[in-house]
Order: sequence, then C-alpha cells, then structure tokens
Amino acid sequence: MRTLAASRISAGIGCAALLAVLGACGDPGAPIEDGQTPAVDPIAVYGACAECHHDLAAGMTTTGGHSSPAVKCTLCHEQLLDVPGPGHESVPRCATCHAKQETHFDPAAGTPGECLVCHTPHGSPNLLLVNPAIVTPEGGEAPITFANLKGKADGSFASATAPGTGVCEVCHAATRFYNSAGTGQPHFTFPCYTCHPHGAGFSPD
Repeated sequence: MRTLAASRISAGIGCAALLAVLGACGDPGAPIEDGQTPAVDPIAVYGACAECHHDLAAGMTTTGGHSSPAVKCTLCHEQLLDVPGPGHESVPRCATCHAKQETHFDPAAGTPGECLVCHTPHGSPNLLLVNPAIVTPEGGEAPITFANLKGKADGSFASATAPGTGVCEVCHAATRFYNSAGTGQPHFTFPCYTCHPHGAGFSPD
C-alpha cells in the first residue's frame, strides 16, 4: 500500500510539474528561449494594440519582439489620447532606457532616431535587434544578416565569404580594415567588440 501510495504521489507531482512547464510554454508573455516556438497570435501576445498594428505585432511574435514577448507595447508607449488614431500613443526615446549606451550615435545627447540607424525596437530576425537592412552613409540600403558574434564569420561583424557585407563593414567606406569594398589590410578575426566596445562608441580600447 505504501509503495502504491508513494507511486501515486510521485506521479501526481510529475503531472503537476509537466502541466506547469506546458503552461509556461503556452503563456504568450513567456520569454522565447532557444528552440521554443513563439506565440503565433499577435493579439494574444500584444493585446488590443495588435488589432490596428497587426503586421507589426505579427512580425514581433515571430522574432521575439523587443528582446522578449514579455515586453509589452505599454511599457514604452504612453497613451496620450483616449481615441486611437495619429498621435494617440507617445513615441519614446531610446535614451529613456538606454541612456548609458553610447556608440557612433549617442541616444543621450542626440535625436530620438539615432539608435534606429542600426537597431529596430519592434523585433528583428537578427541578434540584438539589429535592423534587417541598414541605410549606409552613402545613402544605399544594405541587407544585414547578424546571427553570431564570432567576428570574421558569415552572419557576423565582418563576412568571411562575402567581404564588405558584415554589419560593421557596410558603413565603413574609408577604413583600412573591413570596409564596404571588401578590401583592407589583414586584421584580427575575433569579435570586434573585444577591442571596439559598443559603450565606447566602437573606439578602440
């Protein structure tokens, strides 16, 4: 009897744990982990905002949104008008949350859109909310794949097989190393931020 009772208790605990795990995975506000399928219903994740901003919300559900679907629209956008329409929500400045992040464009000192040259706040297939395309200083638009932090590697800071297409390279028309022309002198191949940290404006340490 004790063995049977113990088995039933153990099974009950196991089922409860399984249900808890399944419940967390199905929670539209749960952060997306590696290998976990994101929620596909934008309204379930982002609520009433997704009714009008459906395409934007749909893209966010497939990419994890602003780092996680747990970050909701209302965290950044303050309601200004009772009726939906132009100007009914505030447009936040990146520096409100990222004041210490200084790079080529300093959000604390510059205009609200400067971070958006390289980043998008509404989800991206790339790491670190890097834009799928970046407008270069020459005015062209360069498609970006940023999937790893290896350094000189495909889908990283500098491309190994398509020089000039890495996220750092596409804007660098006049640098000696890793420029948009795909030329330049030999240089280090490990992650660029090792010597060029984001917090120092990518200047060498």
